[in-house]
Amino acid sequence: MEKKLVIPVDEAICGPLHGGAGTFRILVDNEICGAEKMSLLVNTAKAGAIGKAHTHEQEHCWYILSGTATMYIGEKIFKIGPNMAVFTPPNTLHKMVVDQELDMTYVVIYAPPGPEQKLKSKGVNAFEDTAGEIK
Repeated sequence: MEKKLVIPVDEAICGPLHGGAGTFRILVDNEICGAEKMSLLVNTAKAGAIGKAHTHEQEHCWYILSGTATMYIGEKIFKIGPNMAVFTPPNTLHKMVVDQELDMTYVVIYAPPGPEQKLKSKGVNAFEDTAGEIK
């Protein structure tokens, strides 16, 4: 596959978010464009979706495009919405609970890359191997 430098969202690698809570769209990774130190996704979580608490070895961040949610990061709780960035340190338990009114669309960056590969290979079960629970 020829590596791309410009990737329209309709050419992203797509699939179900873990838990079936929405859709992931991988736009930048090693397979698509040769990126070695990061990956970029645009995801949409369904209104009312409750993410499963999980961790990643990578640090990652979100940039919220639309919708609102409650974000649990470690022991802290945040209300998040459009035009906000969220950072999650490596190995930090986190989950998102999307508000009932609207789907939430957001950009995700993993550095270094990795979790997007689990999404590609395992889809709805991508992070089932993560221990821990946030209530």
